[in-house]
Amino acid sequence: MLGCFSTVIFLDVLSEHPSPHAVPWCMAALAVAVTLQVQHSSLSATRWSLARRAASLTLQVLVTYLPLLVVKQEWGGMAGFLAGSVLLLVPGILSWVLFGAVILSILVPGIVLGADVLDIVYLSTSTMVIGLIVYGLSHLSTLVIELITAREDLARLAVVRERLRFASDMHDLLGFQLSAITLKAELANRMVGTQPDEAHVELTEMLDICRQTLADVRGMAHGYRQLSLAAEARQVQTALATAQIRTEIDFRHGPLSAEADTALAIVVREAATNVLRHSKATRCRITTTAVGTVTSHVRLCVRNDGATARFPGPRTVGGTGLASLTHRLSALHGTLTAGLTGDDEFELVVEVPSQADHRTVRAWAPTSQGYTVA
Repeated sequence: MLGCFSTVIFLDVLSEHPSPHAVPWCMAALAVAVTLQVQHSSLSATRWSLARRAASLTLQVLVTYLPLLVVKQEWGGMAGFLAGSVLLLVPGILSWVLFGAVILSILVPGIVLGADVLDIVYLSTSTMVIGLIVYGLSHLSTLVIELITAREDLARLAVVRERLRFASDMHDLLGFQLSAITLKAELANRMVGTQPDEAHVELTEMLDICRQTLADVRGMAHGYRQLSLAAEARQVQTALATAQIRTEIDFRHGPLSAEADTALAIVVREAATNVLRHSKATRCRITTTAVGTVTSHVRLCVRNDGATARFPGPRTVGGTGLASLTHRLSALHGTLTAGLTGDDEFELVVEVPSQADHRTVRAWAPTSQGYTVA
């Protein structure tokens, strides 16, 4: 664009048959003006100091107005580039004031030379249009660069989110099952010499857990794992029974969406992991109830005894347990509260919509690459 405008202006100058000595000076001034405009329209110009901007604009003022003394108003089109540079380099409202001053200044040669009114209006209008085009196209290139940078930042952010999702899934997936495998392996090791039949049962159950873990890992590698709250509760009950923890299950909820069912299953798994790792529990109770009248929600409560002050809560520093669950449930518009209730008992309460809405699907929808994260 800059080259085309410069060529048109130079041809206009030649059409007026200037003196042979004026042509080289016009060519030199035109080359300087084009070079300055290229620099003013570059992204690096936004980082120039005020002194450098002022010096560069002053030089452009000279190559814009001095040739008017030789080639008259045919050179007036160059003022459009100066107007655009003013908008690019001068900060704040002052840029528009100077922009208007440049447009008004180009009226002077036409008035002094007694040019036709239409020529004067045409020259001032073209100066304004060229200035706005230079300013708009220069900013457009800047916006394109910023858009590319923003897309790169979003790509890096997506990688970070995917890593966090994968770490959260690995914790949710393997935490409880590895604890159950360890518990059964220790129990089988103690029984193998004196109670081989019972040890064989524990080893068989441990093998089943290993197979289920392998299947879950493969499912996670494909991007989505759908868990069942009922099946997970039964598995937790079996694992806790191995640790001599009596577990009661009382489910009184209606149908659940796949997202809610998976989320509650993960909550039960994490709660059981904390019971095994951080308490001396002898009993645990897992219950659900349907709540709400306008919108249907399900409330899950996991309560165990034998808890201590060090039992983890949703804001525990370090790890990815209940803090990760809180983040996961927020994507489903659910809530999680946990804490000691007295008598060394710990209670974890989760409430989520029983049926996922459109925003929920967007928050944790499975794709071929994994979950999409809102």
